Amino acid sequence: MPLKRPKAEPNPSSTSSDAVLRPSAKRRKSDVDPGTLHSRKVYILDAKLKPDEVAELVSLVDKAGAILVSEAKESEIVITAVGMRKRLERHIDWSVAKSKALVTPNWLRDSVQQGHALPCGTYAALASLHDTTAANCPTESDSDQDESSAQLSPPTSTPSEAKSSPSRANKEVEPAHIPENLLPPRVPLKTTPDLDHTVRFSCQRTSSLVCPNQELCEQLDVVRKLRELEGEERSSLSYRRAVASIKSYPRQLSKCDREEIARLPNIGTKISKMVLEYLENGNINEVEKIKASERYNALVLFASIYGIGPSTARNLYARGLRNLRDLEAFYEVNGPPVEGIEGPQSVEMDIQIALGLRAELAIKIPREEVELIHRTIMNELEVVQPGCVSMIVGGYRRGKSESNDVDIVFTHPDASKAIGLCTKLVRRLHEQGMVTHVMHLSSFHAHNALRTTHWDSLEKSLTVFRPPIPNPTRRRVDLIFALPETYWTAVVGWTGSTMFERDLRSVAKLQGMKFDSSGITRRHDSTLFYPRTEKEVFDMFGLPWIDPTLRNADA
Repeated sequence: MPLKRPKAEPNPSSTSSDAVLRPSAKRRKSDVDPGTLHSRKVYILDAKLKPDEVAELVSLVDKAGAILVSEAKESEIVITAVGMRKRLERHIDWSVAKSKALVTPNWLRDSVQQGHALPCGTYAALASLHDTTAANCPTESDSDQDESSAQLSPPTSTPSEAKSSPSRANKEVEPAHIPENLLPPRVPLKTTPDLDHTVRFSCQRTSSLVCPNQELCEQLDVVRKLRELEGEERSSLSYRRAVASIKSYPRQLSKCDREEIARLPNIGTKISKMVLEYLENGNINEVEKIKASERYNALVLFASIYGIGPSTARNLYARGLRNLRDLEAFYEVNGPPVEGIEGPQSVEMDIQIALGLRAELAIKIPREEVELIHRTIMNELEVVQPGCVSMIVGGYRRGKSESNDVDIVFTHPDASKAIGLCTKLVRRLHEQGMVTHVMHLSSFHAHNALRTTHWDSLEKSLTVFRPPIPNPTRRRVDLIFALPETYWTAVVGWTGSTMFERDLRSVAKLQGMKFDSSGITRRHDSTLFYPRTEKEVFDMFGLPWIDPTLRNADA
């Protein structure tokens, strides 16, 4: 149904969708700004726009001397508040969208305010269409403007500009050879305020590193850990989800909060009783029994060794092993571990090395040392291949003061130079005496849209690293290399936390997509999508941006 052009004082209730919009034939000459959008064809997509906003934009188009058209394919400029491809495709064919300048409403507002058409790229409605929007942006010279007005200068920084282009705002000033989309933001993006803590998925909520109910979360996590070690995956996941819900609760619970507890997602009757027991007594009886159990403590010890999972831990316990001395005897840990960059030849050698280095690897890594390790590795990588970019991820990025290991994601703007870099870097670090052991080394392989294995298709090396400092302590350092198009999915995937990432994959699945560190895939046809920024990963799934320091959904 056509949307009639609003009168001078529009009535919002009279506005509807699918507009056929025309400028007023009675527009006064004094209202027209010849230097703005003279004779340009503009289409307004009213999805996500309020009626009074549509009326305002129609008025601005009229004032600027442009022509409003009823079909997107007839336009040169599409004005939209839609920021996601999936939603945009409900209204406009993607091939049409790629052939137009797709801008936010602020582009029109600022252009009219400044008296000339501003560059469209700065106001691109979708980050993935930034380049086509910039290329399709009509210039004043195209409108037969005077030569003096043909050069478009960018607007001064305004709040509306930053708001309309979050994917390109707050970036570092970069060297010429590094694309802007591969650089971290100068200032962390702010999380959406007042997120609802009762929503289903932890990737829709904020979770601080230490929450108001931290001790309760740690108590429930003991039960979760036991269930996981005993191979009870579904039960373990139930406790993990409950912990994530409590981590998001904004204040300290009390025994008077029965209704609040009932409103929290993923907390069933049994866990609810445990929560109330803790709030009344300060502890949970079942947790105390678990912590006193010889079996639980042995399984936790065994599973803390790299290469020993829950199943192996249970088998070791069944063989009669109970402590570290038993483990060392069983795996014949004698003398210095074997070194070399080819890595262990078997899982048992993995475990031998991890046992031999256990005392060192158990020492936490302070943030200052994490940064030192990162700088050192980047200096060596610059020798191997200049121009790489990287980001420290994992617990460090989520705000931990101390880390168990160091995770770093790397890429190079030239995809051909990123392939094979992991092995080259590890060899150099080994030659320099920094990498002493390689626990895992893999190269890039084809993206598997139906991947059921744990690992993604990125090139990676899990190493033991000796920092070049006096009296160094050896550290676990994981080196992850991504192609430039998968850099931001790798950053999101390796930042964590575990439950946050699991829920992110669940949200993607509900939308017919699959997310992992090596890309985003549409399930029905295996089409790959490559976000240009970290925020765009969230945008693609309709999720609010959540700062890395608020993704701590695990205990």
